[in-house]
Amino acid sequence: MMALAITATPQRAFTQQCRAQRPRLQQRRALTTRALFGKGGGDKDGGGGMFGGMGNLMENLKKAQALVQVEAAKVQEELANTEFEGFSSDETVCVVMTGNQEPRSVEITQEAYDQGVEKLNVLVQEAMKEAHGKSVDGMKQRMQKLASNLGMPAPPS
Repeated sequence: MMALAITATPQRAFTQQCRAQRPRLQQRRALTTRALFGKGGGDKDGGGGMFGGMGNLMENLKKAQALVQVEAAKVQEELANTEFEGFSSDETVCVVMTGNQEPRSVEITQEAYDQGVEKLNVLVQEAMKEAHGKSVDGMKQRMQKLASNLGMPAPPS
């Protein structure tokens, strides 16, 4: 038979023995305060807090919004400087309209005047419809191009 010997050691000696035998615990980290969306007390990159990198996400959204505004302003200026011509069916009336559907000029030939007032009204209306249609199509194409350049879905046609 085997005898088991139990020895009594004082509490202090036992505690010191245990501390010496177990590996050293990691040092305690200093507590830091963090804001809800990052940017809190020791958090330099905005990635901490309850929602992780939301601070960076918000900054990126603001940058993207500014980019869209700048690009949209360029498109508006381009459309304002682009002209579209529309002609009547017999090409005696020409209407010029900008990409923003602003009328610029109307040219009427003597042949159109000679056809009478009622026919002239019809010819002007035909030319305006064609110029307006071309202008709207040009605007849609330019907006679709802008959307694809920005990685956004194309606007509905």
